[in-house]
Amino acid sequence: MDIDEFLDRELSDIGIQSDNGEKQEIGVSSSKEELRPSPLIENIKTNLLRGNLDLAEQAYSQLWHILVVQKLKWNKELYEQLSVLGRQFMNIMNSAYSDVKKKAEQIYALINRARASLREGKKEQPFKLYSEIQEISNSIPNVFFEEKRIIERQIIDFYKEIRGTTDNELLKRVSDLIQEINRLIDNISISIRRNDITNAIVNYNRCSELYNQIPEGFFRHKNSAGMRLLDVYKSLSIYTEISILQKQIEQPPYKRAPESTPSKPVTAPAKANLKNAEAAPKSSLLKEKKEDAKKSIEKGLYNDAYRQIEEALKIEPNDTEAKVIFARIKTLQ
Repeated sequence: MDIDEFLDRELSDIGIQSDNGEKQEIGVSSSKEELRPSPLIENIKTNLLRGNLDLAEQAYSQLWHILVVQKLKWNKELYEQLSVLGRQFMNIMNSAYSDVKKKAEQIYALINRARASLREGKKEQPFKLYSEIQEISNSIPNVFFEEKRIIERQIIDFYKEIRGTTDNELLKRVSDLIQEINRLIDNISISIRRNDITNAIVNYNRCSELYNQIPEGFFRHKNSAGMRLLDVYKSLSIYTEISILQKQIEQPPYKRAPESTPSKPVTAPAKANLKNAEAAPKSSLLKEKKEDAKKSIEKGLYNDAYRQIEEALKIEPNDTEAKVIFARIKTLQ
């Protein structure tokens, strides 16, 4: 539907002759029959009753537009309808203006409360009050543009205050976190050099807690601290693995208690000798690979050592000494 068709329809609803010269039905016909009211007028009345001043204003403006495009063509019905609606708007606007003033006073009171909370160092309260302030401000109709603009300026100034205060506090907090993490990592490095692993692990755990407290928006600083923390993690985790394996080496082998009644006949000496003879090459090769890996480590040939100890573990995956050497190589590569 184009604009002409739209205006013709609206003019028809309220009894105005269109520009094309055709006579539409008017508000009071020659037979004095009652005609249905304009949808725009019903729209305005409905929104006024519901307090939707912004929507009522939009429909009222459309009705005025219909009058304006007719220039000076007289229409008593449209004139009277606009006059009645105009008076209704005046009465409702006067009543609504009193409500706007009350809401403005309420907003200013909340802003003062929030500022007092900022001065007292209460961090969450100002933001809660700000949300309440915004909700009240949004409930003020846009038809009160001047009044709303003054209120919104006050809200914007207040928001800058809480953002400025909280942003400065956040920057200081993140800076303190980063400094503390770096200080602890330095202490961990010293503890590792002194072989004070217990203290190093305590500081590492504290470091991890602080790292997780760094908020979003500071990834550059967080990632820098995280890279240093990863190096510490690698050193300590491998040291822990080596310690566990060394304890296994130092622990005496488990000896089974002799059975009172053997369930199987004693193996013949010839068979035992054969079994030992078969195991000897395997054991010798395992020992050789471990020795080769140790020599490679001493020469700084860590890739060769890694390959040699891998071959040793293929021969005997459960060899504790080979596991220790393997863990040590990981710290050196």
